[in-house]
Amino acid sequence: MSAPDANTRGAWPRRTKHVVARFALLLGAYLSWLGLAWAMVSVTAVSSATISSGTGRATVVTQSSSTLYQNQPTTVRSILIGLATALVISTASVVWRVTRRSTRLGVSGMVVAALVSAVALLGILTIGLFIVPLAALLVVLALPIAPEAKLTHLAQDAVPPGWYRDPELSDAWRYWDGQSWTAHTAPMAPPD
Repeated sequence: MSAPDANTRGAWPRRTKHVVARFALLLGAYLSWLGLAWAMVSVTAVSSATISSGTGRATVVTQSSSTLYQNQPTTVRSILIGLATALVISTASVVWRVTRRSTRLGVSGMVVAALVSAVALLGILTIGLFIVPLAALLVVLALPIAPEAKLTHLAQDAVPPGWYRDPELSDAWRYWDGQSWTAHTAPMAPPD
């Protein structure tokens, strides 16, 4: 039997990393949705028109400011409701897959991907490309979560307690208690 691997001490399992990343992406998606909603409802766009009288004398400039919501309320509402629905479905899907330890895409992932694609297309055609990052986050959330690492034969048998070459010091022994390295060390005997 070999000594425990020093590189795996303190490392998170692959599935845990994926789960943490999913919840971080969910938080990012909610913040993106809030930012998008704020931009559509609160940020005003100033437009101006120049009118010439044709004689070259007087030019009239008019300015108007309005939000995207004021210009296209039905479209903005549809986009925000569609994205909010996709967020809720994504959240339920991620929570369900984490609690059930599912590694499959599933029906909810396909529904979210289809809904997000339709809403993103509508958003790109009407309000512009700034909807794409949120749509990409929602599609990534629909992807499968990594499975748990399978235990190897060595891990199932566990390394028995004993003195092994210290993974940090090349000229010392360190005691392995069967689960972790202890603080007990001993110098290696010089070769004869």
